[in-house]
Amino acid sequence: MNHSLTKKDYLVGYMELTLAQCCVGLNVISGKYLITFFPIFLLLAIRFAIGVAGMMAITQMKDGHCLSAYRRFMSLTLRDKLLLIAQAACGGFLFNVLILFGMKSTSATSAGIISSITPIMIFILAALFLNEKINLQKGLAILIVMAGLLMLNTGKSYDSLKGSLFGNFLVLLAVIPEALFTILSKSVGKKISEMEAVILVNMINLILFLPFAMMSIHDFHPENISNGIYVQLFIYGITGGIMFFLLWYRGLTKINANTAALFTGVMPVSTTVLAFLFLHEPIGVNEVIGMLLVIAAIFIGCKKNLFTGDKSRTIS
Repeated sequence: MNHSLTKKDYLVGYMELTLAQCCVGLNVISGKYLITFFPIFLLLAIRFAIGVAGMMAITQMKDGHCLSAYRRFMSLTLRDKLLLIAQAACGGFLFNVLILFGMKSTSATSAGIISSITPIMIFILAALFLNEKINLQKGLAILIVMAGLLMLNTGKSYDSLKGSLFGNFLVLLAVIPEALFTILSKSVGKKISEMEAVILVNMINLILFLPFAMMSIHDFHPENISNGIYVQLFIYGITGGIMFFLLWYRGLTKINANTAALFTGVMPVSTTVLAFLFLHEPIGVNEVIGMLLVIAAIFIGCKKNLFTGDKSRTIS
């Protein structure tokens, strides 16, 4: 049954998008540690395998039909099937491959600065493909969140900004599938449930990563891995393969893509905070200013809906 979006709906949606990006931040910190024990492609394949297995178990316990996602996928039109496959490939395979190979020849700081254009990319694509309106409030918020992301990634030493032109180009290319993931997530609409979408996105990415994972298996040495690392691997899979996708999809059912673009700024903020808490990496003045700017941008971009709701939009 449809009803008008209320302040509570928006608040729940904003919390879902925030928690989704916090899951990505946690994955960045966990992944930074886990890649010392697992080849990158194997690690990503395991992440999506955990996502598939976990979501199928949840679906089986909830509905008693763990294969419902497959049946729903087969009932989709060819266009919707291709959109879902493209969505999965953008959010998992293409983004990770481009960013990982780009990071091989550029610095994390340079990659962070280049990636700060992600919100404006989503903003532009939402206007072009979803016909979402651009207004002064959202435009100002996008500019502020970009300024915050730049502050989070500047103030480093000159050496940390070095990187090859090719590496920077790959990172720039990675922004495109990252932004397209959010746009395509809105395109399938209510034709498939959030839980079914999470299963299928994980399955598609597992299929895409599996051949590369098998080729890198000879670099994996399980004798060097403790039980604690396997626990962390499980958490990595749950947060990255299940919680991020489920929360992001649920949030997008309530929130426009151009507003969701602001919440991509939460990921580097959460990464900075988690790195400070668990990796003891220092937080400087630039990082504090950057985080405050991101928070201010989200408030500016969301305050109208948060305080008044929007009776012109509905939620199922």
